[in-house]
Amino acid sequence: MRKEAGFTLIEVLAALLIFSTAIMGLMHAGTENIRAVQVLEKKQLAGIVADNQLLLALNSQTAIKPGTRQDDVQMAGRDWLWKIRTEDTGTAGFYRLTIEVKEKTSEQILVRRTAFTAHKQLARVRTEQ
Repeated sequence: MRKEAGFTLIEVLAALLIFSTAIMGLMHAGTENIRAVQVLEKKQLAGIVADNQLLLALNSQTAIKPGTRQDDVQMAGRDWLWKIRTEDTGTAGFYRLTIEVKEKTSEQILVRRTAFTAHKQLARVRTEQ
C-alpha cells in the first residue's frame, strides 16, 4: 500500500481558519484607518473655516467689542456652525477672540482657536500722532 501525498481535510480547514483570521484583522485595520482619515479631513476643513472667520472678524470695518457672534457657512459641500466669543482682556483696547467650529449636524466642537487684537480706533489714533 502506498501513502498518497497531499493535505488532509483537517489541515486544509486549519489553514483556512488561520487565513480568514488574518484577513479579518487586516480588514479591521483598514476600516479604522479610513475612519481616522475622515476625522482628520473634518478637523482640517473646520480649521480652514475657523481661520477664515477669524480673519474676517479681525479685518472687519466695525469696531471690536465684547460679545458673541455665530453663524453658519458652507464649505466643501458641508454645513459648518461657528461661534466667535470676544472678551476684554483687562488691558484697555486689547481683546481675545475665541472661535469654535463644528459640523451643523453634530454637537462636537472640532476646532477651537484663539486670537488677540487691539481696538482698531486706538491703533489709528496712535499712527496719526
